Amino acid sequence: MSTLSLAFQKEIVAELVAEDALLIMAKGLGLRSIIGAFLKIYSQPQNLVLLINTNAEEEAELRDDLARSTDVGKGGAYFRTITSEQSLAERNDLYRYGGIMAVTSRILVMDLLTARIPIHLITGILVANAHRVTATSTEAFILRLLRQSNSEAFIKAFSDQPESFTVGFATLEKTLKLLYLRKVNLWPRFHVTVTESLESHSTDVIEIRQPMTKAMKTIQAAIIDCMDICLQELRRSSSAIELDIDDFTVEKALFKSFDVIIRKQLDPIWHRVTSKTKQLVGDLKTLRNLLSYLVSYDSVNFNLYLETILATHNASSGNYWLLTDPADKIYTTAKSRVFLHQMGYQDPDDPSMLPNTRPIVEELPKWNVLSEIMDEIELEMHHAPHKEGQDTVLIMTQDQRTCTQLKRYLSTPKSNASTRGKPLMRNLLQGYLRWKANMKNFKDMVNKSTATSAVSSSSIGNHPIGRGPPPNKRRRVRGGGNMVALTTKPTTASFDKEVESIATFIHATQGDPSPTASVHDHDLEEIDDPTDYFGLVEPSTLVIVHSYTGESDARLLENIKPRFIVMYDPDPTFVRCIEVYKATQPGKQVRVYFTVYDNSVEEQLYLSALRREKDAFTKLIHDKAKMVLPIGDTQTKQVQDQSLLRNIHTRIAGGGKTGEDHPLPRIVVDSREFRSSLPSILHSQGMVLDPCTITVGDYVLSPNICVERKSISDLISSFASGRLYTQVEAMTVHYSQPVLLIEFDQEKSFSLQDKSEIRSDISVTELSSKLVLLTIAFPTLKLIWSSSVHATVEIFEDLKRSENEPDVLQAQAVGVDQDQEIESAFNLTPQDILRSMPGITSKNYKHIMNNVESIRELVEMEMPKLVALLGEGPAQTLWNFLHKDSRLDMV
Repeated sequence: MSTLSLAFQKEIVAELVAEDALLIMAKGLGLRSIIGAFLKIYSQPQNLVLLINTNAEEEAELRDDLARSTDVGKGGAYFRTITSEQSLAERNDLYRYGGIMAVTSRILVMDLLTARIPIHLITGILVANAHRVTATSTEAFILRLLRQSNSEAFIKAFSDQPESFTVGFATLEKTLKLLYLRKVNLWPRFHVTVTESLESHSTDVIEIRQPMTKAMKTIQAAIIDCMDICLQELRRSSSAIELDIDDFTVEKALFKSFDVIIRKQLDPIWHRVTSKTKQLVGDLKTLRNLLSYLVSYDSVNFNLYLETILATHNASSGNYWLLTDPADKIYTTAKSRVFLHQMGYQDPDDPSMLPNTRPIVEELPKWNVLSEIMDEIELEMHHAPHKEGQDTVLIMTQDQRTCTQLKRYLSTPKSNASTRGKPLMRNLLQGYLRWKANMKNFKDMVNKSTATSAVSSSSIGNHPIGRGPPPNKRRRVRGGGNMVALTTKPTTASFDKEVESIATFIHATQGDPSPTASVHDHDLEEIDDPTDYFGLVEPSTLVIVHSYTGESDARLLENIKPRFIVMYDPDPTFVRCIEVYKATQPGKQVRVYFTVYDNSVEEQLYLSALRREKDAFTKLIHDKAKMVLPIGDTQTKQVQDQSLLRNIHTRIAGGGKTGEDHPLPRIVVDSREFRSSLPSILHSQGMVLDPCTITVGDYVLSPNICVERKSISDLISSFASGRLYTQVEAMTVHYSQPVLLIEFDQEKSFSLQDKSEIRSDISVTELSSKLVLLTIAFPTLKLIWSSSVHATVEIFEDLKRSENEPDVLQAQAVGVDQDQEIESAFNLTPQDILRSMPGITSKNYKHIMNNVESIRELVEMEMPKLVALLGEGPAQTLWNFLHKDSRLDMV
């Protein structure tokens, strides 16, 4: 918004200008406008204000808002984005130029540590998305560095996620300490000032509660039954692994946050969790998606999605819910919405239709509602045209897929039956049949490949393959009296039989189906003139179909200024955006059509989202009244107190005196490591960090100790690519005590492999065997296991205790030729990509960067030039990697 015209918005800005605080607003009330107001206030060159914790899209929108609200050209004169693309000299100039700087956190923290930015000249920091700031986040590191050297700069934080501050113990209080703030401003929708501002200008709202079809109700009830069955099994499993079952309810399982709750409990004991429990967690996610797809997918695509699940199901993959009676009801009802098998039936409307098949192709009920709404809008615009000549219609959907679907629906002309859905659904059905016919070719190819692999495997030994009961055979289960009733349906046998018959018919009537055949491979009829189908609508009128994007929807409303808004899917954030839009333009005539399926999960999710937000603000209000915060500048001296404790000697006056000459421990850190949280934790414990680009290792603790830090996923990938061998080789050459630190996630189990996966003999494909072979190849290499990033800090302290401090210039010079510059003049991201390529080593990568302009130029280079640049062997290795067709690996 160019200006803040609402009373509550002006009051919010006035409060934050008067005193630094954390602002928590309800979604849709215009948080981006509030941030934009501060950008406008501090966009003069005499200020140096840093905007952190935003993504590229948010920065672009804020820049455009600033450009529209100021006279500074395009708004870019005093709003700059700083990334790794700028050189050090360019960044120094931008910092001294002043204005608003949107800086990536990794770049900013290194510039603060190396004093490239004048910290004493920083006017303040604006922290967006404050709910993402944690003790290990880079943003908390940045604020700590700021407060160490500048206690006068302001800090203002913003968030529209109140639920995030209610999860865990004292989350709001902890976040305020990390932000170095002592006040929180809460602005829920039920705030008195907000209510008065928004309800003073009411909007014409027509709520349409559309009942679902009988088949949709049946499927919805069956999906919920499947979720309940899975939750019962999960509760039964939790008794053995000590899980908190209070959160295991169907209502909570409807939200995506349920996956996070479950995984957070299971990750520390993941190695002890049975495969059935893991599968149940995945099944719940699948079932939640089905509930969403039921009201957003048409009947043909919903049935296709179900059949895709069935086609990929096998006895070893689990899918517990597929074996239940409600699952059979889901599949049979979903298919009955598309077509029915009827012997002797031939479709009179389409002779090419599969014999013995009666097309049903049930339309989504909201389609007809949307068509009626458009007819009503069309009629009203004819009798009462808008005086401004702008009768824009805006249709909002939940996702881009539904948006595309409605565009196709509205673009389809009405038939004699006054419906657009019938021809569209017919086309979808034909595409579905072609897809299913193509499935036979795909399955034949997979079976042929499997048979070939089986023959190859049988030639290795005489061990029998595939023994055991048939996949559909029932077996007794101990404790079966407590088990839910299972069924062998739906089975893949009926699916395969149907695929066979459809493929035979399609082949006989239409030839071989296209390998890319899908439900959407048909061509829609060309639309020459939209007025042919909208009748009385003026040519200048627009009908826009758009998907929800959160706070950005407020800008959409301002730009197109719609007269009619159709909320095809309910969304609480967009409701607030409409309220703010109408309050800022009281003279604008706006009518809103709000459609929702009656007594559906869609309605339940909408109401639950409103209730969760209200409960979150209620809890935050109570927490604000009771929380304990430090007094005065105690927060500013946190880090100084940490260093003071480190210098206390218990043998000097019982700890009453400190070693004045005892320096703080120093660590040389590779610049790429600032993507992780370890540098922040090291600094919080009073260590001095020297960031730079080093060729060997990640951390240099002393002239003798170099550490290569690996997570489990990074360790596996480094072994696979061979990069770890090269890294360890370089460390052993240049350092007497090379260390490979394997760090685990503190939220996950401290276990490299399950006990059952460890073999008694050496295997080149097993992770533990690779580690053994690595230590055999490099006897001086030390392996250190760390359970978390905090444990790593303690390990570093112990390793440095009797060692000398490292030298930055010496650490940079290790592995670099004497005739080359130590300071890197190249961008870090392309350098990382280059060094990860096969054939590129620590000896030749700088030579390549000095002679090749970009990664693209290297990829397009001919083989003779590569040989001249790298030599025969490395050039051939790199050429094979760059020109290998990865699709051949899939055959």
